Amino acid sequence: MIIFRYIFSETFKAQFAVFGVLLAIFTSQTLMRVLDDAMDGKVPTSLVLDMLTLSMPPLAGLILPLSLFIGIFLAHGQMYADSEMTVFKACGISEWYITRVTLSFALIVALITGLFALYVTPLAYEQREVLREEIRSDVGISALVPGQFKESSNKKAVIFVHESDQDNAFDRVFVAKVNPDTNFDNEFHVVYANKGTLESFADGTEQLVLSDGTAYSGGTNRLNYQITDFSQYRMVVKEQTLEERRLKLMAVPTQELWQSSELSHIAELQWRISLPLTVVIVALIAVPLARVNPRQGKYAKMVPAFAIYLCYFLLLMAGKSALEDGKLPASIGIWWIHAGALMYGVYLFTTERTLGRQLLFRMKKGRRIA
Repeated sequence: MIIFRYIFSETFKAQFAVFGVLLAIFTSQTLMRVLDDAMDGKVPTSLVLDMLTLSMPPLAGLILPLSLFIGIFLAHGQMYADSEMTVFKACGISEWYITRVTLSFALIVALITGLFALYVTPLAYEQREVLREEIRSDVGISALVPGQFKESSNKKAVIFVHESDQDNAFDRVFVAKVNPDTNFDNEFHVVYANKGTLESFADGTEQLVLSDGTAYSGGTNRLNYQITDFSQYRMVVKEQTLEERRLKLMAVPTQELWQSSELSHIAELQWRISLPLTVVIVALIAVPLARVNPRQGKYAKMVPAFAIYLCYFLLLMAGKSALEDGKLPASIGIWWIHAGALMYGVYLFTTERTLGRQLLFRMKKGRRIA
């Protein structure tokens, strides 16, 4: 029991330290992006802290598997470097016992990761969507500063507003577009209206609604122009981006994903379930990989082990994308990646045990005889 608590506590301390460092690094990067958006007027300064707080649960769910993987390497590597593992083995403590202790700790981390991935993270993204709606209604209007030329969010137009009021209405609006959905070079489109408003939709699209104005169309190398008077004119100034669609998908509750048959929902559900599974599998892989000779140092296998983890994680991301695009059947999904990683972990663990090495030797010998 003393050995159990010692290995458990050493792994926990290493994992907790790595988790804190990684979370601080990624949180600082997120803070820089939010502050940059606030300086550009895309995010109100009053919502900076809220946006930063809501970004931490998704980061925690992604960092937990990696922090456990590195924590096992640091804790076990230190015990190998200090010859503590040699003493354990001399006292009858087998590799299987050490693996069981580590997997016990990994199960606790997996439960926490599952809580974040299945419940806390979708709730955080849902709250972020609420804030994004507030930002779209507030910042989207205030970004059009009277007396200044502003580029639209979709980079397709330049807008100038003479005056605005508190009712989100604009007076004397000038809009200039180049090549507005045409195949002609040097085509321009200029609109001047007495009134204008900005409308936001649930999918993230924004439209500028102009009334009582005139539209001018033509080309810089042509003499013929088209002048049109209108009572109402609508133009899209912001489309829903791929990032916004992805964030909306992440905000879908897990219960709703279970009941959905859409490939994007199935891929998202399998990804959420994959995170706690990854914790257990990487723990099984890390224990045999962390075994080093005391003369080698505790970081001897860190680089190749991190490359293995990176390949595993990138394969999961590629499998999720392939499942969303319909290139993989939903029944197979990304489970085959976990199965391959699990088999690799079992193979590494087997080669570390005397009985496993004997079994592998007999299997190879049998193949040669055959």
